[in-house]
Amino acid sequence: MIKLLKKELIQIGSESTNKDELLKEIADLAANECKKLSAKEIYTSLTNREKLSSTGLSQGIAIPHSMFDKLDQFYVGLIVIKEGIDFDSLDGEDSKLIFFSIGPKSQQNQHIATLTSISKLATDENLKNKLINAINPDQVTSLLKVGDDNKDKVADKKCQFVIHVQEEELFDDILEVLTSDPDGVISVIDAQTAGHYLHKLPLFSSFWNDVEDSFSKIIVSVINKKLMNETIRRINMVKGDDKSDISITVSDLIYFDGSTEY
Repeated sequence: MIKLLKKELIQIGSESTNKDELLKEIADLAANECKKLSAKEIYTSLTNREKLSSTGLSQGIAIPHSMFDKLDQFYVGLIVIKEGIDFDSLDGEDSKLIFFSIGPKSQQNQHIATLTSISKLATDENLKNKLINAINPDQVTSLLKVGDDNKDKVADKKCQFVIHVQEEELFDDILEVLTSDPDGVISVIDAQTAGHYLHKLPLFSSFWNDVEDSFSKIIVSVINKKLMNETIRRINMVKGDDKSDISITVSDLIYFDGSTEY
């Protein structure tokens, strides 16, 4: 599931009693593997990131992270704290799975994909509980490898999502879902509803009295086809049972080449 996770950066248990102590512990752990950075540099960068907004997500997961110019590879790790620790999470609950990612600024797409991959654990209660109860790093890597092995059975082909969103509250969550493929491409197009133009036609003028533009965005995303079913599932979880204000089409690609930054 999280291919960049290093077994050497997995730790079961912690003596930290608060968020700041844990960030220092993460910095020490990462610096043991990353020889280009000192623990102080990592700690300072992590704390500066936390000042922007807490990386404590919901449902027991936190992902402190930072990027550096001098790095050329990622250092992704995990500290499992079964009893939990206060990490200023969005839902106010203690965090039990504290992943961390230290990576190069030059690989922003991969960084975003890594964070997205980790955040997806919040929707997998079974896997999350198994990780919380893991007794050693080998067990953690084995649990995550099962997810990777199942996905890799699908051929490495591309598919294209075209999603028209007319509900602003759904837009951010759907955009996040589509960032799971580091080699994918995402574009967002400002759009107008058909009503914006139809109300100008005499035949339909009585249908739209208020011509104020409403929210309308089109997301075009090319991702690995092996991620298609999981992506559709997660989009459906975001939109729920309401079929209005969003349309989704997915198609196979005959040809695809190139890449763009997020």
